[in-house]
Amino acid sequence: MLKRLSIAGFLGCLITAIAERTGIPCYDSPEDKESPFYSVQLVRSEPADTKTMYVDVYSVWVHCISEPVRPRYSNAPVLELVQALEEAMSDGLALPEPHLLYRQVYDGMQTLKMDETGEGHAVLSFAFHVCYGFRCK
Repeated sequence: MLKRLSIAGFLGCLITAIAERTGIPCYDSPEDKESPFYSVQLVRSEPADTKTMYVDVYSVWVHCISEPVRPRYSNAPVLELVQALEEAMSDGLALPEPHLLYRQVYDGMQTLKMDETGEGHAVLSFAFHVCYGFRCK
């Protein structure tokens, strides 16, 4: 019997990987958290089966929130978070057996801005292709 990786299970693996590899906290619900931190947002999940594999694609935005900057004209702190995340995600994501990370795509930075609180805010996009079974004839 085939069992898909749950969305909660996937996000848990991603949050753990980001926090461990960067040394900066990562959350799925960042309300009232002190910066700097990362936050993951699931954009969508959809099937992308191939001829030989059952695959789900999880599209995720990772928000990088830096500490407030005074004066408000430097993006350096948030860009340091971006670089740390890019380096951390250069390795594959560990998933529980029997799931396999088939493909990981970095889709780049989607936005870079300064929040009204003075915190730097960047959004990076990733797509994770997760195999959860093989087709046999």
